[in-house]
Amino acid sequence: MIHMHSPTASETRKILETNKIFLEDGQWSLLEKWVELLLETNQKLNLISRKDIGQIWGKHILHSLAILATERFEDNSEICDIGTGGGFPGIPLAIVYPGMKFTLMDSTQKKIKALQEMISVLGLHNVQAVAGRAEELGRSQRYRFRFSILIARAVAPLKTLEKWTRQLRSPQAVMYAYKGGDLAREVREASECSLIRRIDRTVLTIEGAPQFEENQKQIVCLHF
Repeated sequence: MIHMHSPTASETRKILETNKIFLEDGQWSLLEKWVELLLETNQKLNLISRKDIGQIWGKHILHSLAILATERFEDNSEICDIGTGGGFPGIPLAIVYPGMKFTLMDSTQKKIKALQEMISVLGLHNVQAVAGRAEELGRSQRYRFRFSILIARAVAPLKTLEKWTRQLRSPQAVMYAYKGGDLAREVREASECSLIRRIDRTVLTIEGAPQFEENQKQIVCLHF
């Protein structure tokens, strides 16, 4: 495999625009500010791997937003980011879609507390971060059957994600799972679930970012 140069912030913006993904200047400023906060926080709390620090724009920001090359979301949708970790892909998407409501879930209390602080500093009024396991939060009245769209980036096998989110999903919800590598077995096992109506797979072919295709990065969409 070819080891690619990781793009800078300005290079990432050019790649996004080449692929018809446009951010307003104010949104881009927010994204840059968030990366600063994330790297600062990461010195105290491991939100992203230390080896990824120099690759944050290409490996995390660009990857989070690459879904917009093929998908567009409607304002007023309720999105749940399962196992958000350092806020990927939920926070970048929330910056792009201020008219949508995002709930970021993670079982690690320290990560959620750090995200809450960053969300507050950024003034993102369309995002909340909550601590807890998806399958447990789905039992609460507040989140039960609430979300029409769910996203998960490198969290768990598709079959497990379906099980965890069963009580979070509204009728006919969809889930976008960011995946990589050979998914044949994982997709086959998920397709045996009676609650999944259809599974679509899209290889991330992003002009200017050949590493996604080389690493078999995909968006797998589960229709319920």
